[in-house]
Amino acid sequence: MIAAPLAAMATLAIPDSTRHVRPWALRLVRLGYAAKGIIYVLIGALALQLAIGDGGRLTDATGVLDYITGLPFGTPLLTMIGIGLLAYAGWEVMHAFVARPPFQDARAPVWRAFMSFKGVVYGALGLKALQLVVGNGGTRSRGPEGYARDAMQLPLGDWLLVLAGIGVAIYGGHQLWIAWKDRIDDDMDRSRLRGEGLGWVLTVGRAGVAARGVVFIVTGLALARAGFDRRPSAASDTGEALQTLLLQPYGTALLALTAAGLVCFGAYQMLHARYARV
Repeated sequence: MIAAPLAAMATLAIPDSTRHVRPWALRLVRLGYAAKGIIYVLIGALALQLAIGDGGRLTDATGVLDYITGLPFGTPLLTMIGIGLLAYAGWEVMHAFVARPPFQDARAPVWRAFMSFKGVVYGALGLKALQLVVGNGGTRSRGPEGYARDAMQLPLGDWLLVLAGIGVAIYGGHQLWIAWKDRIDDDMDRSRLRGEGLGWVLTVGRAGVAARGVVFIVTGLALARAGFDRRPSAASDTGEALQTLLLQPYGTALLALTAAGLVCFGAYQMLHARYARV
């Protein structure tokens, strides 16, 4: 993977692909954005609580779903999240196979593969949420260590992990770059935001995208290390990436900043539910 194809992956909406999509389906996609937002807000809020010494925990998206089951109104919230994420997953897969990529060269298949991968990830998460609703947690997530171990069984699997980890870290670096350059709003209706006096939304989005970029960099480097050392246990999820930040010098402050940024990213995704161009 290289930075160039990743740069265009931030582009989400291709108007030609939505021409025949029914309005109710697009509303479900917006629900999916809201569901993503809730998950990231909770990941960040729980980590921020831990950083300031007020309880909390370090967890990933699957852990957040388990956490929601214990909340008041957890069942209807999980139902909304599950339906929304499945709709969002279908949206991403549709883009992968139907939409016109932002370029017409050798990078197009990389873009389609990336969109498909997002769809699979969010679809699995939505299915997990609905399984919890009906009282069936489904198969327990094997976590990054289990998937890394499986990958190492493939020919040159360890080097595939190294390359995948480098790709994830590059994507994280790209997230930092677009936040720095204020290019996070490719899929947002900027004129509508300005017209409604919500220009501050983009500042929140920049902080959120930057924080998520940091998490991707840490996760990617851990995955590359797992492959290089042939040690699956080195692979990490979001919660373990946040733990890595906490163990660094000034780790508490670093964790607090990143956690606050993840809350911002979640809020930004919720605003996508209203202002994204879909």
